[in-house]
Order: sequence, then C-alpha cells, then structure tokens
Amino acid sequence: MYRILIVDDMLVNRKLMKKVLKDSIENVCFLDAEDGFQALEILEQEDVHLVILDLMMPGKDGYEVLEEMKQHSQHSDIPVIVNSAVTDMESIKRTLELGAMDYFTKPITPEQMKVIIPLKANNALKFYEQKKELKEINSRMKNELKIASLLQSALFRNNKDHERMNITQKYMACDELGGDLFDYVEMNNRSWFMIADITGHGVAASMVASMLKVVFNHAIAGNEQPSEVLEEINLTFYNLMSDNTSLCFSVFVGKLEDDTVTYSNAGHPYPILIRKDGAEWEPLKANGYLIGLFNDAEYEDHTTSISKGEGILHFTDGLFENPRDPEESKSHTSVLEHAKLLDNIALNKPENFLDQLMASFGKTNKNQLDDDIAIMYLIRK
Repeated sequence: MYRILIVDDMLVNRKLMKKVLKDSIENVCFLDAEDGFQALEILEQEDVHLVILDLMMPGKDGYEVLEEMKQHSQHSDIPVIVNSAVTDMESIKRTLELGAMDYFTKPITPEQMKVIIPLKANNALKFYEQKKELKEINSRMKNELKIASLLQSALFRNNKDHERMNITQKYMACDELGGDLFDYVEMNNRSWFMIADITGHGVAASMVASMLKVVFNHAIAGNEQPSEVLEEINLTFYNLMSDNTSLCFSVFVGKLEDDTVTYSNAGHPYPILIRKDGAEWEPLKANGYLIGLFNDAEYEDHTTSISKGEGILHFTDGLFENPRDPEESKSHTSVLEHAKLLDNIALNKPENFLDQLMASFGKTNKNQLDDDIAIMYLIRK
C-alpha cells in the first residue's frame, strides 16, 4: 500500500488533496502533517512513498523540510511534490535545486485537480518504485560481486610451503573482479608456473581467469614442455571463444627442472631472471601469438639456467602502463630498470622489494589503478 504524506498548515487543503488522490490512486493511505516538525517526525516513524509539501508554514517551513529530507540517507530518495501559492521563479528554482521532483502552484482549477495532480502523484510513485527496485538490484549485485571477489582471491592463495621455490605475490584489481592470474604447481620433480593477463575487467574476465587455472593444471599434467601447454590452452580457449574474438589474453608459462628453466610465451611482458652476486639480470625473452587468436598457433620453448637463491619476477602490464597519461606509460623494460635500483633487497627482502617496486610506478592503492596488477616473484630454494 502506498503511503502519501500531505504537509500543509491548512486542514481544508489537506482534505481536498486526499479526496483528489483517493479517487485516482488505488491501494493508498494518507498521513497528515500541519507543519514541518510534524512532517519530519512522521518520516522517522512511517514508511512514506511520496510527500506533497507546502512551502509557507509556521515553525519549520517547506524549504527546511526538503533540505533535511535530502540530507537524510533514509529519506533522500522519497519523491517530493511541492504545492505552494509561491509563484516566483526563484522559489521554484530553489525547491528544484533542493531536490523536489515536481512543483505546482495554488490555486488550481478543478480540471487540474482531476488530471494534473493525480498524474504527477502517479509518476512520482512509479519513479520511487523503480528507483527502489534499482537500488535493491544494485545491492544484490554488489553482494554477489563481493562473494565472487572472495572466491577469485582464492585463486591467488599460493603461499603454502613449496619444496623448490619461495613465492611472494601481489594482486590488485581495479574493479571488484579482475582478469589477471598467476599459478605455481610442483609436480613430478618439476615446478610449473604461469602468469596471464585477460583482456578487460569484471565478470567475464574473472570467469576466463578461473577457467584458465583449471585448463593450466590439466595441461601440465599431460604435456612435457611449456610450448605444448600453451598450445593446449590456446586450442581450448579458441574453441570456447570462437564467437567472441575480442576476448583474448597473454600467458607466460615456465618449468623448472633441476637447474634449467624452460619457458614459452603467448604475448606476455617478459619476466625477469634476477641473478645473484652481481651477475647480469636477464629478461626471459620469448614471443608468440595471444591466446585465442588462431586455432593452430604454435609456440617455441627457450631455456636458461637458474641457481639457488636466484629469482624470477613475473608481472602484468598494469604495473607499468598508465592509460590516463599515455606519455607517462612505460614499457616492460622499465620494470627491469626500476627493479635494478632495488638490487640490494631484491633477493633477501622480497616482500619489501615488491612494495617498493610498485611504489616506484605510483601503484600503491586501488584508487591509482586503471588496470589490474598481478606480480608473482619466485626465488629458488
């Protein structure tokens, strides 16, 4: 049932308004207030769907009621139609600026009473219902996104003790859900690792990231080399996304076996092999088509060695790019330059190293992001 609050210091005006609206609006009840103080008390006690408000009243006038309503979180969405004998444009402008939905002036003709006022009231009630429904939908979506975000964060929980690598990781999504992913798996005396950057953000990108984790774990169980893993990932997602060629992504896959790192790349920024004892740091250079572009894409394997105590720094382009100012955007080579400035802590204080690296690009909190950031830093034990 609709509840309409009629605020007017004249009893006859309130009775007339109720009669007009009762004859044209179904399922309605009315609340009366003869001044602004009463109106605000009723708003605190009752669930009101529409306020028809006089401006000129003793005590607290209509301007004050309107202003207080719009500053109150529980009352700000209630539509207000101003009904007043004040006809100057400044007063009308002021009420609309304070948040009134509509305005009509007294006196009004019988024809206006029968047609215009009921139409204004019905429109206001429909507007209120639609706005309330949208807020409820938005609230449900926020709750669902929060749950989805918690589930997605589980994809990055890889801090358990591993036999061959120490893992330090950072992840910040620019929206509730992100499209970056990394993973590390030890299997059959091998260490497999992967980092990916899915195009876009939000639900679709996060679902692709979740699927990619499953496909990656399946692929490393049945293939020997990173290039074969990428080819299986590519074919799987090409077939899944054949009707949506705009959804593609980069992936880097590596494998540690004994002292050898074998790796292959599908369009991802080069990770950095961080050497110890002053040795030259090495970008793990490899190129290949993005995942999902071609069904028959082939990838190449590359190898290098890694000693105990050395690390591999993986990152997505959200770390170094700045879409708000393309001139300030860096290339992936700038990550190597920034990281070298922190060589004194890179291998012995990995958490501090990543914090300072992100800070050097001005990426320290979510408000500074236009893209997701994922960093996985592996140090061989």
